Amino acid sequence: MSRNRFSEFIARRRENSLGSSDSPNSNASLEEGYANVDMEKYLTTLNGIERDINNASSNIDELGVLHGRLLSTADGDKSEAIAHQRDIKTADINDQIKKLRNELGAVEQMNQNTQLTPGEEATRRSKHAVLAQKLMSVLDKYRTLERESQKRYRTRMEKHIRLVRPDATDEEVAEAANNEASRSVFAMDVMSSYRSKVAKRMLRDVENRDRDIRDISRTIETLNRMFVEMEEIVSEQQDVLDNIEQAVDTTFENTVQAQHEIKRSTWLRMRIRKKKWWLLFLLFLLLVAIALAVALPVAMKWKQQQQQQQ
Repeated sequence: MSRNRFSEFIARRRENSLGSSDSPNSNASLEEGYANVDMEKYLTTLNGIERDINNASSNIDELGVLHGRLLSTADGDKSEAIAHQRDIKTADINDQIKKLRNELGAVEQMNQNTQLTPGEEATRRSKHAVLAQKLMSVLDKYRTLERESQKRYRTRMEKHIRLVRPDATDEEVAEAANNEASRSVFAMDVMSSYRSKVAKRMLRDVENRDRDIRDISRTIETLNRMFVEMEEIVSEQQDVLDNIEQAVDTTFENTVQAQHEIKRSTWLRMRIRKKKWWLLFLLFLLLVAIALAVALPVAMKWKQQQQQQQ
C-alpha cells in the first residue's frame, strides 16, 4: 500500500505551525497551518502523488494479467486461487484510487486557501491539473480493462452454457447468461445431465463468472463517478488557469504601457532639460549684451574725458 503523503505533509505543516506559534489564535484552523506552504514542499508532495499514480497504473497492468490467467485456466482449484489474488489486487487498486482522489481534492482546497502571487498560483494549479489528468487516464485505463474483462467473462459463461446445452439457441444462451431465473433452469439441466462431473464444474465456473461480472459492474459504476469528479476538478482548474492567464496578459499589457509612459516621460524630461539649458544660455547672452550695452557708453565717455584733459 502506498503512503498517504499528503496527510503526512499536512501533519508536518500543522506541527510546524503549532511549534512556532506564540498565541492561541494562531492555531484557529488547519488552513492556517499550511497557508504559507513553500513551493519546494508543495512540489515534493505532488511528486509523491505522481509516484502513487504510476504505482496504481502498474497494479492495473498486473490485474490485467490475473484476468487473463483466470480466463485461460480450466482447473477449478487453481482458478479459485487466481481469483483470490485478483480480488486482493482489485481491492488494493480501488483503495489507491480513492486515496489519490482524496489527496488531489485536498491539494485543490489548499490552493484555494493559500495566498499566492499569480505566477505561483499558475504554477501550482497547472501541476495539479496535470496530475488530475494523469489520474483520469489511469481511471480510464482501469475502466477499459474491467469492461473488456467483463465481456470476456460473459463470453466464457456463454461458452460453458453451450457445452452443457449444445442445442440452446443464441437467445436462450443470452438469457441464461444475463437472467438469474433462467440460469436456475440451466442449473437444473446441469444437475440432470449424464456428464454430471464435468457439467457441475462448468456450473460452478458459470456461477463464479456471474459473480465476477456483477463485481466488475459495481467497480465500473464507481469508476464512472470518480471519472466525472476528476473531470469537474480539471475543468475548474482550467477555468482558474484561464483567469490567471488573462490576468497575466493584462499585467503584461499594463507593464508595456507603463514602460512606454516611462520612456515618454524620460524623453520629455530630457527635452525640458535641454530647453532649460538653452534658456540659461540665452539668458547669459542677454546679460552679456546688457552689460556690453551699459559698459561701452561708459567706457567711451571715460575715454573722451581722458583725451580732453590731455
